[in-house]
Amino acid sequence: MIPEGLILLTSTVLAVAVVRLAKSRVLVQQLYCIETLARVDTLCLDKTGTITTGKMEVAAVRPVPGVPQATVDTAFASIARADEDPNETAQAIVEHFAGADVAVLHASRVVPFSSDKKWSGAVFDDGSAYVMGAGQFILGDALAAVADQQNELAADARVLLLAQVDGFDEEGDIVGAPKPLGFIAIHDQIRATAAQTIAYFKEQGVDLKVISGDDPRTVSGIAAKVGVPRAEDYVDATTLVTDDDIAAAIERYSVFGRVKPEQKKAFVVALQAKGHIVAMTGDGVNDTLALKQADCSVAMAAGSDAARNVAQLVLVDNDFAAMPKVVAEGRRSINNLQRSASLFLVKTLLSMTLAVVFIFLPWQYPFQPIQMTLISAFTIGLPSFVLALEPNKDRIKGRFLENVIVKSIPGAVCAVLTILIVNAVGYNLLHIDYEHVSTLCVLLTAWIGALLIVRLSVPFTPIRVALLVVVVGGTVLGATLLHSLFGIEPFTFGMTVLFAILALGTAVLFHVLYTTIDAWHAKRLASMV
Repeated sequence: MIPEGLILLTSTVLAVAVVRLAKSRVLVQQLYCIETLARVDTLCLDKTGTITTGKMEVAAVRPVPGVPQATVDTAFASIARADEDPNETAQAIVEHFAGADVAVLHASRVVPFSSDKKWSGAVFDDGSAYVMGAGQFILGDALAAVADQQNELAADARVLLLAQVDGFDEEGDIVGAPKPLGFIAIHDQIRATAAQTIAYFKEQGVDLKVISGDDPRTVSGIAAKVGVPRAEDYVDATTLVTDDDIAAAIERYSVFGRVKPEQKKAFVVALQAKGHIVAMTGDGVNDTLALKQADCSVAMAAGSDAARNVAQLVLVDNDFAAMPKVVAEGRRSINNLQRSASLFLVKTLLSMTLAVVFIFLPWQYPFQPIQMTLISAFTIGLPSFVLALEPNKDRIKGRFLENVIVKSIPGAVCAVLTILIVNAVGYNLLHIDYEHVSTLCVLLTAWIGALLIVRLSVPFTPIRVALLVVVVGGTVLGATLLHSLFGIEPFTFGMTVLFAILALGTAVLFHVLYTTIDAWHAKRLASMV
């Protein structure tokens, strides 16, 4: 009764998937994520490192009217150089001023960048103190005075504000009212394959959410360039205060800016609460909470150690373009497992039913263990492995167990009815012995198994045709040349007539049952979408 071969088949198929993904430079850290990603209907993307390469370059440095350009250049260069662990933004600023004749101040105290504060700062030996980061987090409502200048730069670039402050307290918070000095515009380098990858997920019906800590206008502009749907409608996450606000926004919008790390996790939780299967991509420490919460998490190899450690998949080449291959591999594995598992479940349903029924019937159980070996080898084992390793990129629909059982029921019902008829007619009308009844049961069960293989093989390919030939040929050889090993007795005239009638009848019944149940199941799956 136990489909022990299914355990081996599942392990083998997933192992093959891991090897294939490794050839595509994808590291699988948790085996089950192959299935999860194949079922994902919502993909949350962190802009930096996913849609963009993470490589940044300074596009412009603009002082606030009345502030000398040299003062702004010196402050930006000094804060960037003061950072002991510079991120991509700081590195881009350092590179920009590296060849310029700009004085650099020595820092006596550094306040590193924080995902919560959205700024970094430093106090220098001459007593001056500056902060650099998101304007609205530094100035608050006072940003309105320089908003026009920032908006002009933010149309297609990430914009950081430079402000002078009195200093910082022990907690690293700003002391005094910040005085805006200027802006620096930084361009993110969009991946060459980003638009193609986004288009793939759109075609597959996967909903895309771009979630970033950057200015929502900048995120929207980049998302629009790569073809993210509804990219022009964006949300500033600082306006989302409650969980209800987040749940409402995540369903309506696709682009979010100024998102804090805990909000990224809240977005994922809100989507999961709506019944979505969520994948999250990211590369930074601020993505860790969301990566851990997501049903399937994907990190870039060049990302932080924390992101790689919690991710289930790591893209070794740091290329988001590998994602379609991962999805396709997952679909191949799970679709083929569903198809092959139905072969195992027919035997399981048949054995369980007969075990109960024959307790109450006056006849001996019709199968010997060696005979089940013949059936299992050629109508279950061999075809299941061949079908499970074929290409298959169809979208996965429905639940695994339901999909498998639906395809198993027609074969199991036909087999049970056929075996009961053989026993009743064989003993009461043909008056044949147990060995001949058993022979008919074995061969008719193998026939029904072949009918299921035919339906699972549609549309036919050369490999599937060859498989069917081997299945039929192997069963015939086992029943003829090795008949004594498998307990197969020679046919009498009555057995031949009964076999022909039942073979034809089961073929018709199987076709009707399979077509009817398959149509019902397809309608059910359509209603679930």
